[in-house]
Amino acid sequence: MSESTLTSMHKRLGAQMIQVDGVAVPEKYTSVEEEYGAARRYAAFFDLSHFGKLRLTGKDALDLLNRITTNDLNGMRPGMGKQTFFATEKGRIVDLCTVYAQQESLLVLTSPGNSGKVAKWIERFVISEDVRIEDVTGSFPMLFVAGPAATDFLKEYAHSSYKAFLDVSKMPAFNFVRTFLGSREIFLSKTNLATGGGYILLVNPDNAGEIWNSLLENGKARGAVPAGLETFEILRIENGTPLFPRELNEDMNPLEANGIDAISDNKGCYVGQEVVARLQTYEKVRRRLIGLVADSKMPHGAKVYDAKPGAETEIGAVTSSAKSPGLGKEIALAYISIQQMVPGAKYSIKVGGKSFDAALSTLPFNV
Repeated sequence: MSESTLTSMHKRLGAQMIQVDGVAVPEKYTSVEEEYGAARRYAAFFDLSHFGKLRLTGKDALDLLNRITTNDLNGMRPGMGKQTFFATEKGRIVDLCTVYAQQESLLVLTSPGNSGKVAKWIERFVISEDVRIEDVTGSFPMLFVAGPAATDFLKEYAHSSYKAFLDVSKMPAFNFVRTFLGSREIFLSKTNLATGGGYILLVNPDNAGEIWNSLLENGKARGAVPAGLETFEILRIENGTPLFPRELNEDMNPLEANGIDAISDNKGCYVGQEVVARLQTYEKVRRRLIGLVADSKMPHGAKVYDAKPGAETEIGAVTSSAKSPGLGKEIALAYISIQQMVPGAKYSIKVGGKSFDAALSTLPFNV
């Protein structure tokens, strides 16, 4: 089977499809309420093949990435994964990526639609280094199993010799193993893409349809269901996970995007390091990515205002939004002035000449 066959399978099963950067993925299988409910109560599985994937080979690949990105990648061994920012010389975000160390290569997982930009960015710094870059976005379907019982659900029908899988729930985030689902080998990584965490499954395109069918069959008896991008987006926003280009672009820096865990403060120089270090040392970060809750829809780009009586000061803008079935409210991610991030602060959202109140939420949202 090929990825196009997996797409055909989604259609035959009644999924509503959507094109994202040239890749067809399910937008919805049944209803958001059913899909979201399964993801929150037990588990749901998604086709996220539209996420970007780069393969880097050559003896200098890891050293190069360590020199041009924010995290300390030195000493990464096969099976290890780390998140790291690609940043400009001015400390602005190119993308937040996950780097996986494999036996003979590195796999770089990018935001959807951003693999080409990240590849070109890496190529800028290849001079005499032994590094080769291949965009393999379309070569490996990427599935995502999320929910509080994701580990148990996968374990139920993993291969009988799945000792490595038993340890996966104890692995650090982003590390991975090669294990089996049925008789099919998969690359399985622990991740925090969405509320409650879950697992990324990179699969051989020849086996993708069989694995998806296996997830369907095993899910029926246990309450796990296939879900679409609409539900994934809700879970992503609830978790406060930033993606290109909404929350991650060259208007923002890694500290504004709450990316401190992907930044090393003692590894030495990297591209943008001087600016990022200065912002952190002198507490010069002027805005942060935060959560907002409201009764009305907060569309992308909506302006956020200080809602104190008599104040009409614009303090930020909405980047992503959705209706959370868990909260029964509209939720959003937004960048706002750090001076306005105080408990009890009141905000006003203006849409189409009308305004309504919104409340600050910590990230992840407390659902």
